[in-house]
Amino acid sequence: MLKAFTQHPKTVGETYFEHLGSAFGFAATMAVGAVACLLHGLFPFAFQSSGSRRIRELHERMVTHRTAPKTTRKLPTWAPGLIVALVLTGAATGIATLVHAPVAPFALVAGFLIAAPLAGRLDLTPGLKVAERPLLRAGVALLGLRIALGDIAHLGVQTLLLVLACVALTLGLGSLIGRAFGLPRGFSMLSASATAICGASAAMAVASVLPKGPEAERQTGYVVAVVATLSTLAMLAYPALAHLAGLPPEAAAIFLGASIHDVAQVAGAGYSVSPAVGDMAVTVKLVRVSLLALVVTAVALSFAGAARAEGQSLGRAALLPGFVIVFFVLAALRSTGVVPTQVLPVTTFASNLLIGAGVVAVGAKTSIAGLRSMGWRPLAALGCQTALLCGLAFGAATLTA
Repeated sequence: MLKAFTQHPKTVGETYFEHLGSAFGFAATMAVGAVACLLHGLFPFAFQSSGSRRIRELHERMVTHRTAPKTTRKLPTWAPGLIVALVLTGAATGIATLVHAPVAPFALVAGFLIAAPLAGRLDLTPGLKVAERPLLRAGVALLGLRIALGDIAHLGVQTLLLVLACVALTLGLGSLIGRAFGLPRGFSMLSASATAICGASAAMAVASVLPKGPEAERQTGYVVAVVATLSTLAMLAYPALAHLAGLPPEAAAIFLGASIHDVAQVAGAGYSVSPAVGDMAVTVKLVRVSLLALVVTAVALSFAGAARAEGQSLGRAALLPGFVIVFFVLAALRSTGVVPTQVLPVTTFASNLLIGAGVVAVGAKTSIAGLRSMGWRPLAALGCQTALLCGLAFGAATLTA
């Protein structure tokens, strides 16, 4: 009877457990390919090569790999970098949980204090690229599960329109502020999006569709660091400002939810006032988060249009990013009640972990000297964009008071 379990694996040069792992790996690859093909059928402009790429991968693993001479098994080239990114993100998550703060700033610090020196001794680049691209995009896509349109609808039409106006004006005027300070178009859009939507998460999502390069990576690290700092200051200062202005609870919740960058810090500020203010402030904040996918799409199409005007090859830049489609699909599933509420804490943790791994990868390419060399203009622009959003949110709150 034991022979029945070992005879076939032996014919392909594997033990039972090696064969089991190979079979499970094939199943996972085919499942991912099937989902990609299904989405490609619904959205022909997305996942154009995902299915065929996985077929080639399966052929390589089944035919080429198994018929090649056996060599000593080694870790994949991406494993060291990915392991470092995930371990550091886990440590950053633990610290952030203890101090009730967002993961991103701690992940960024871990990246340039620990991952960067390690990258000088070990080849971490392939793994950090995995963390910076597919893992980050998966984390952003999972943010869609935070969006429940029913909860947002309870805020009322007036509140929704005021919050949307705050976001739209911050995006438009914030980009103009960046340009007025002589900053590149990409940085201006990046900083305005981070301020208007959801801080570090928005910065990383928008950066993933901007043109790549060392300067872009340094700008992303700078925006994540400064926005995290400004958001912490806002969490401490804005509740006091709402109290001094005599805002009633609902108006205070609108002000806090529409002005502070990160969801965790909105919660910290809101619940420091009262549980009711905290609940409503987080819901207002989620209105801004729900616009993330639209902003990422707009930025991607904007740069694609610029490339077309200059006669450059667009490649996939003109396509709707796949993770944006998944964001919308997950938000729709959450809004219809298909997703059980019990899984939301797990998906939120997974989203923070994946985005944090991407931030670690950015931090590994960032140096303090590089941040200092950017000068005062980016800091001034981000400060003005934050002040703009604060003024707009305060005005919106007073209109509802």
